[in-house]
Amino acid sequence: MRMKLKMTLKVFMLFSVCGGQMGMINAVNAQSVVQTTDRVTGKITDETGGGLPGVSVTVKGKGTAVSSDGSGNYSINISGKEILVFSFTGYTTKEVAVNGTTRVNVQLQVDQKVLEEIVVVGYGVQKKVTVTGSVASIKGDVLRQSPAANLSNAIAGRVPGVIASNRSGEPGNDFSTLLIRGKGTLNDNSPLIVIDGVANRGAFERINPDDVESISVLKDASAAIYGAQAANGVILITTKRGKTGKPVITYTGSYGLTQPTQLPKLVDAGQYATYINEVNDRLGQPHQYSDADVQKYKDGSDPLNFPNTDWYDAVLKDLSPQYRHAISLSGGNEKTDHFISGEYLNQDGIFHKSATNYKQYNLRSNIGSQVTNDLKVSLNVSGRLEDRHYSNYSSGSIFAEVLSAYPTLPAYYPNGLPGPGLAGGRNPVLMASGATGYNKTKDYSLISDASFHLKLPYVTEGLYLSGLAAFDFRFRNGKKLYDNWDAYRYNKTSNEYVNLRDTEGPINLNEDFRNYQLQTYNLKLGYERRFAAHLITAFVAFEQSENYDEGISAYRTGYLSSKIDQIFIGGDKDKNNGSVASQSARRNFFGRFTYGYKDRYLAEVILRHDGSFNFPKGKQWGTFPGISLGWRISEEDFFKQQVSFVNQLKIKASWGKLGNDKIAPYQNLQQYYLDGGFYFGPDSEKQQGLSAGVAPNPGVTWEVANNMNIGIESAFFNGELSINADYFISKRNRILIARNASVPSSTGLSGKLPVENIGKVDNRGLELELMYRHSINKDFSYQVGGNYTYTRNKVVFMDEAANVPEWQKIQGHSMDSWLVYKSTGIYKTQAEIDNSVHLAGTKPGDIGYEDINGDKKITSDDRVRIFETPTPSSVFALTAGFQYKGFGLDILLQGQGKARQLILPQQGNAITPPVWLFEDRWSVNNPEGTYPASFDRNDPVNNRYSDFWLRNAAFLRLKNVEISYTFPKTFISRLSLQNLRVFVNGSNLLVMSKIKDYDPELNAVTGSYYPQTRIMSAGINISL
Repeated sequence: MRMKLKMTLKVFMLFSVCGGQMGMINAVNAQSVVQTTDRVTGKITDETGGGLPGVSVTVKGKGTAVSSDGSGNYSINISGKEILVFSFTGYTTKEVAVNGTTRVNVQLQVDQKVLEEIVVVGYGVQKKVTVTGSVASIKGDVLRQSPAANLSNAIAGRVPGVIASNRSGEPGNDFSTLLIRGKGTLNDNSPLIVIDGVANRGAFERINPDDVESISVLKDASAAIYGAQAANGVILITTKRGKTGKPVITYTGSYGLTQPTQLPKLVDAGQYATYINEVNDRLGQPHQYSDADVQKYKDGSDPLNFPNTDWYDAVLKDLSPQYRHAISLSGGNEKTDHFISGEYLNQDGIFHKSATNYKQYNLRSNIGSQVTNDLKVSLNVSGRLEDRHYSNYSSGSIFAEVLSAYPTLPAYYPNGLPGPGLAGGRNPVLMASGATGYNKTKDYSLISDASFHLKLPYVTEGLYLSGLAAFDFRFRNGKKLYDNWDAYRYNKTSNEYVNLRDTEGPINLNEDFRNYQLQTYNLKLGYERRFAAHLITAFVAFEQSENYDEGISAYRTGYLSSKIDQIFIGGDKDKNNGSVASQSARRNFFGRFTYGYKDRYLAEVILRHDGSFNFPKGKQWGTFPGISLGWRISEEDFFKQQVSFVNQLKIKASWGKLGNDKIAPYQNLQQYYLDGGFYFGPDSEKQQGLSAGVAPNPGVTWEVANNMNIGIESAFFNGELSINADYFISKRNRILIARNASVPSSTGLSGKLPVENIGKVDNRGLELELMYRHSINKDFSYQVGGNYTYTRNKVVFMDEAANVPEWQKIQGHSMDSWLVYKSTGIYKTQAEIDNSVHLAGTKPGDIGYEDINGDKKITSDDRVRIFETPTPSSVFALTAGFQYKGFGLDILLQGQGKARQLILPQQGNAITPPVWLFEDRWSVNNPEGTYPASFDRNDPVNNRYSDFWLRNAAFLRLKNVEISYTFPKTFISRLSLQNLRVFVNGSNLLVMSKIKDYDPELNAVTGSYYPQTRIMSAGINISL
C-alpha cells in the first residue's frame, strides 16, 4: 500500500514539473504571438466591382477597427488567426476568417431588405424605390418612442408635409389637429383617415400604438385613388399581422407623470388690490381697498378676512399619473398567421382630487389563413372602450374661473370649509374635483373586416381577385349631472359661514345615446407580372360604403336629490327630449396602372369615378384622374460609371384631380326646421310650427383640387446620406361658400342664402428631408436628420362685402388672419394724446392706435389684417439617434415658424392679471413701462384686439427623448426570453419661444384652456 502511494506521489510530482515547464513554454509562446502582428490589406467592392469607401472593418471580439478609404482600400493589424467583420449601411455584413493571408479582398452585397422596403399606398403596397408619388411613411417602432397617450401627438415632427398642432393636454381630448401641406379650402381641411384599407372608420389616435405596423401619408396625385375624399390628403394606418415563426408573447408596461408645460403666474392678493385701486384711480372712483387692507393681504396676518390665494396652485397638483399596459401574441406558419393584442391606458387629470380621468381598453385580433396555395383569407376584429370622466363644467370653464376668481377670495377657509368662488358657489377647486356634478361618456367601438386574396394562375400568371367586407359599429352613452354642492361665504358681521347651496340652481340631468354604423364592400381584380425588364401592375375595383347614425337624448330637472341619478326620478316640469339621425352613401369605381422598365423608367396612372349621396341627380358622379412619372437616373449605366457615390437619384412628377365632398347633405332640397310655434284656435293652444331654412342649391357639387408635385429622392455614399425634396402647387376651385357678405342684410336674406361652388384658393409650398446614418463599428452607430415644410395659401376668390376697406380684404391673401387695430405704442403724456387721433377717454398709459383711413377717427375701419395665425406656415424637426452595445438614445426636436397668437389676459371673464402685466405696467413712477397702465376687462381703450397683443408663436420644442437599454442575447437566453428592453422617455420636455408665460401652441386669447402637458415615463418591454 505504501509503495503504491509513493509511486502515485512520484507520478504526480513528475506531471506537475512537466506541466509547469509546459505552461512556462506556452506562456513564452503566447507572449511571442502577442508581440508579433500581421498587417492585412485589401479592397472592398460593391456588386459592380466599384470600390466602397467608409466601410467599417473590425477584428471580431476586439476593439481594433479601421475604415476603407475613398477607393475601398483598407489596412489593419491582426494577431494570428482572426476574423474580420466588414459592415456598411445598406449592405449585408460579412465575416471573413484570416488564416495567415496578408491580403483579403471582399465584395459586399446590397441588403435586399433595403431594396425590398415597401410602403403602403392606396389599395396596395409598392417598393419604396419605385414609388412615383409623394408618399411619406413612418414605422410603428418610431412612434412608440413617444410616451404620448394620443397617437396623433407622436406624429408631430416625424413626417414632412404634416402640420400637427396640439391645443390641449386634457385626457381624452389631447389630440393634435393634423393638416397635410397646410390649408387648401375655406371649409373642412381635415385629411381622410383609412385604417386597414377602410376609409372613414373614425379618428386613428386611439389605436394601441403597439398595434401599428406603419403609417403612410399620401400628399399628391397618389391620393387620387380616393377620389372625392382625397383633396386634403390621406393618412393610411396599417396594423400588425403575425409573422412566420414560433409564437411570441410581448408585454410593454410604462408608468409616467404629467404636468403642464407652462403656466402664467397670477398676481397675489396684495398686488391685485394695488392693481384694482389703480384702475379705480383712472376711472375717478374711490379705492376698493384701503392701505391697511393691502398690507394685510400682503403680510397674511389675517387669512380669514384677508386671504391670499394662488388659484393655479389651489386647483392644480404638481404631478399626475399616467400608466399603460399592453400585451400581444404573435406568430404563424406557412398556413396561418395571427396577431392578438390588448391594451389598458389610464390618464389622470392635473387637478387636485381630479374629476378628470380617461381610461382606454383596446382588444385586437388579426388572423390570416392560407387555405390553398392560391387562396388566403383574413379576419380582423378590434374593439375599444373609451371611458371619459369630467366635471359637469368644461375644462375651459374651470380655467376661466381660475382667471376670474380674485386672489382675495379663499379656496378654503382656515377651518377647511370651501370658499364661495366668484359667484354662485363656482369655486374652481370644487368645479375641478367634480363636487358640482359630472360629465361621463363611454364610447364603444367595434371594427371588423373579412377579406380574401385569390390568385388566378390558371387564367394567367399574375392575375388575382381580392375582396373585403367591413362592418363597423360605435355606441356612445353620455350622462351629465348638474348637482348642488357646499360652498360657503363668510359673514364678517355675524361671524357665520353661509352655505350657498340654495343659490346654485336646481339639480338637472342630461342623458344621450347614439350609435353609428358603417358598412364597406370592396372587390378588386388585379394583375402583377414581370416580363424580363418590364414590370406591370394594374387593378380595377368597385367599392360601396353606407353610413348611418342615430341618437336620442333626454333632460329632466326638479330632482330632490342626486343620489339616484336616473332620468325617471326627475320632475315632470321642465323636461325635454330629442333625437338625431343622418345617413350617407358612396359608390366608387376606380383603378390603377403602373409600369416600370428595369425599375428605371416609372409611370403610374390612376382613375376614379365616384358617386356621392350628398349631391343631387346629375351632380352625384365625378371623375378624378391622377398621373405620375419617375426616372431613376442612378440606374443609368453612364451615371453609375461617372457618379458612383450617388446610389439613388430619382426625379418624379405628378398631377392629379382630387375632390372634397365634406359638406352637409340635402343642400339641394328645401329644408324646414321646427320653430317655437304659435297660438291660434278658440282655446289659443300652442301649435308646432315649421320655418323654412336655407334656400336650396340644385347645382351643389364637390370641391375640386388640381394638385401638382415635382420632387427628387436621392441617396449618397452607399445609402448613408439621403436627401429628398418636393415642390407642390394645389389649385382648389368650386369651394362651397355662401354670398352672405356681398348681399346686403337689408334684403332680409341673411342666413337664407345657400352655399355655392364659387370659392377659389391656391396653395403652394415645399418640403425638404435629410437623413445621415453611419455605423462606426458593429457596436456603435448613429443617425441624424431633419425635415422642413413650408406652405402658403392665397384666396383667389371668396365672397366679401363691397364696402370692406382694401386693407381688410382676405381675397388675394392667406385665408387665416387676425383682424386687429394697429397700435402706435403707449401714450406717455397728455400732449402726445392731444396731438394724435385717439379714442375718447384715452389717458397717459393707454395704447394709441393708427388712423389707417385718415378720417381723423379711430373706428372699426382702421383695423388691419395680420396674415399669421396660430396655424403655422412652416414646421420643422431635427432627429438624432445613437446606439451603442444595447444602449439607445433617440431625440426629436420639433418646431414651427410664421405663426402668431393674440394674448389679451383681461378679455371676457378674465379678471386677475398675470404678474408680467402687473410688474411692467405703465405708471407715473414707471413711465417706460412696456404694458398699459392698470385696466380691467371693461376698459374700452386697451381691451381691443390689436397688434400690441400679438405674439410671435414660433418655437423649438424638445418634443421627445428616449433612453433605452436592450439586454444582450447571452443574458436573456438564460431567462428564456427573446427580448428584454428597459426605457425612460419624455415628451414636451422643454420649449424655447418668445411667448414666455404660456405654451406657444395655445389657442385661447386669455389662456383659459386646459394646458398642454409634459410627460416623463419609464417602462419595460419583454418578449418570450
